[in-house]
Amino acid sequence: MDNLNNSETNEKEVPAKQIHNPGKKPKDYFFDFFMLFLAVTLGFFVNNLNENLSERQREKQYMISLINDLKIDTADIKEIYASIERRLKGIDSLMHILENKDQKDFIQNLYYYSFKYLNSAAFHTSSDRTISQLKSAGGLRLIQKKGESDNIVQYYSTSENVRYNTEYCLKEFYRILDSEEEIFDFGVLRKHNSDSLQHIKDLKLLIDEPLRINHLILQDIGFRRGNI
Repeated sequence: MDNLNNSETNEKEVPAKQIHNPGKKPKDYFFDFFMLFLAVTLGFFVNNLNENLSERQREKQYMISLINDLKIDTADIKEIYASIERRLKGIDSLMHILENKDQKDFIQNLYYYSFKYLNSAAFHTSSDRTISQLKSAGGLRLIQKKGESDNIVQYYSTSENVRYNTEYCLKEFYRILDSEEEIFDFGVLRKHNSDSLQHIKDLKLLIDEPLRINHLILQDIGFRRGNI
């Protein structure tokens, strides 16, 4: 019994062990703030880096697409240019024919060269798929190289002028056909192709007025030479 009492007394006399938990020092708060600031800053830079990489990738895709459009335009322009050179040579031959009306095959040659070189036209239409996307999506701002976006806009602005000129030329082309219908019998094309017209002996003109024929054809030639 005495031992039990002594044990209880000893337990009361032994002080309870206290746990020491000192407060944070200022440098600890500074470290926490620094780590938080560093995390936010790094997140900001990583986000900007990802966005910049994405924009550069989009810029590259646009440039590849634009180059493909320009290749198509270049091939088309070269083909049209070659066609224009052939047509100019044919028109020169037609003018020579008009200066030699006494030749026995004058009418056949007049039919042949008029139908072959005045009755066809080739117009260029630029490939504007990429520039339309760049304009609608605000993609021109992605082009970093100084002056390139201005050059692109200038190129397609010129192409737009070509389109308006093409519309005018097309109207004039139809006017040329109307003039030719006053002179030539277009019904022969139902039976013969243009390359065989030089060998058809019974071709006739719808009007037999040399001055009027000269005026109509030379007017057409003048327009074609000035616009092709």
